[in-house]
Amino acid sequence: MPARLTWWHTLGSATLAAFAVQLVTGIVLATYYSPSPDHAYESIRFIDHQVLSGSLLRGMHHWGASAMVVLILAHLIRVFSVGAYKYPREINWLVGVGLLFIVLAFSFTGYLLPWDQKAYWATAVGTNIAGTTPLLGAKLATLLRGGGELGAATLTRFYAFHVLWFPTLLGILVLVHLVILIRQGIAPRPHALEQGAPARTNAPTYPGYYRAAYAATKRAGVRFWPDVVGKDAIVALGVVTAIVLLALALGAPLEAPADPTDTAYVPRPEWYFLPLYQILKLVPGSLESLVAVGVPTALVVVLIALPFFDRRSTRNLLHRPIGLAALVVVLGGSGLLIGAAVRSAGPPIPPEVGRPLTSMERAGRALFQSQQCVGCHKILGKGGEQGPDLTTVGLRHTSAWLHSYIELPTRFHPESRMPAYGPPVLSHEEIEELAEYVATLRGKAGLEAQPQFVDTFPEPPKPK
Repeated sequence: MPARLTWWHTLGSATLAAFAVQLVTGIVLATYYSPSPDHAYESIRFIDHQVLSGSLLRGMHHWGASAMVVLILAHLIRVFSVGAYKYPREINWLVGVGLLFIVLAFSFTGYLLPWDQKAYWATAVGTNIAGTTPLLGAKLATLLRGGGELGAATLTRFYAFHVLWFPTLLGILVLVHLVILIRQGIAPRPHALEQGAPARTNAPTYPGYYRAAYAATKRAGVRFWPDVVGKDAIVALGVVTAIVLLALALGAPLEAPADPTDTAYVPRPEWYFLPLYQILKLVPGSLESLVAVGVPTALVVVLIALPFFDRRSTRNLLHRPIGLAALVVVLGGSGLLIGAAVRSAGPPIPPEVGRPLTSMERAGRALFQSQQCVGCHKILGKGGEQGPDLTTVGLRHTSAWLHSYIELPTRFHPESRMPAYGPPVLSHEEIEELAEYVATLRGKAGLEAQPQFVDTFPEPPKPK
C-alpha cells in the first residue's frame, strides 16, 4: 500500500463497520416490528420492554444511524481535502456521493417507523417540502406518501424502502466502491502526486505521470496485512464500542403515539437535517419552497460536477484556496445553523415515564412550552431557577390542586411571584390541560412510585 497512510484513511472501513451494525440490528428489529399505524408504536414498545436486549438493539440502531452519517461525511471531507476525487478516481467519487445520499434516505425513511409524534410530524414536513418541487412536486409527494395523505400506505412504503430497496442499493454501491478501490488502490498523500506533475489532470501526459508517481509510493509503502488491516480493525472496534455505550447510556427516544389531530406539536428533524430546517425558518415564506428544493439540488450538482470541473493537478487542500474557503464556509455555516436551531428550541421537556400522554396531557405539554414555563421551572435539571423544581411535582400534588394553584397562586402562597393564569390569560379548559400534564411529572420513577400528596386548599373566606 502507499507509504505514510494515516488514521484518517480508516474512515471508509469505520463507515462499513457502522453499516454492519445497522444491518444486524435492523434484521433483528424487523423480526418484531409491525409496519401498520395500528400496531407500529406498540411493537416498538414491545421491543423496548419485552424483547431480550430489545432496548439495547434499538438504541444501537438509533445511534448507529447517526454514526453512519458522521463517518460518511467525514470520509467525504477527507477525500475532498486530499484531492482524491481527481484522476483516476472520478467514478469512485460519484459512487461515494451516491452512498452519502442513500444513507440520508435511510435516515429519512427510518424516521417514520416508530410512528410517534416526532416521526409523524417530521415526515409530514419532509413530504410537504418534497411536494414543493417544481413540475414534479405533486407526483413526488404522492410517490412518497403512497397517496394523498400520510397514513398506512406511507408507513408501508417507507418500511419497504428502508428494509428492501435502500439496503440493496447500498450493498451494490458498496461492492462497486470496493472493486474500484481495489483496482485503483488507496489514494496516497497529496504531495506524492504533486511533485513534477503536469498542470492539469486532463493533459495527455498526466496518466503516464500518475502511474509512475503512484508506483513510487508503493515501493516504499506499508503492508496491507497486518498494518492497514490492523488499523481498520482497531477503528471499527472503537466505532462499535461507542455505539454500544451510547445505546446503554442514552437508549433510543420514543415520544407519544402519532396524533394527526395534534396541530400544536412542533416537529424538529434529526441534527443532520437541522441546517436546512433552520434556513427555512430564516427566509420569508414566499422563498421557502425555492430554498427547500434549491439548496439540496445545488449541493447535488456541485458534488457531481466537482471532479469534472476541477481538473488542476494540485491536490493538497492548503494549495487550493477556493476549495479551502468553500469547505470552511459550508462546515462553519452548518455548525452555526445547527447551534441556532438548538438554541431556538429552548430547554427540552423530558418525556413522560411509564406510559404515553393522553391528548389532554399533550395539549398541556404544548401550553407548558408556549407559556415559557421552562424559563422559571426546572425539570430533570433543564430550565430556569426562579420557580420550584417540577421534576417530581406529580408525586406531591394532584391535578385538581395544580389547577387551582395555576389559576391563582396567591390563594395558596400570598408571597408567590408566579403570575395568575386564570381567565382571561388561559381558559379553564387550558388550565386543566396544563394541570393534567404537570401532574404526570414524576421524575425517573414513573408510575411505579407511590405518590405522597400534600394538597392543602385554602379555607374559604368567612362571612362578615
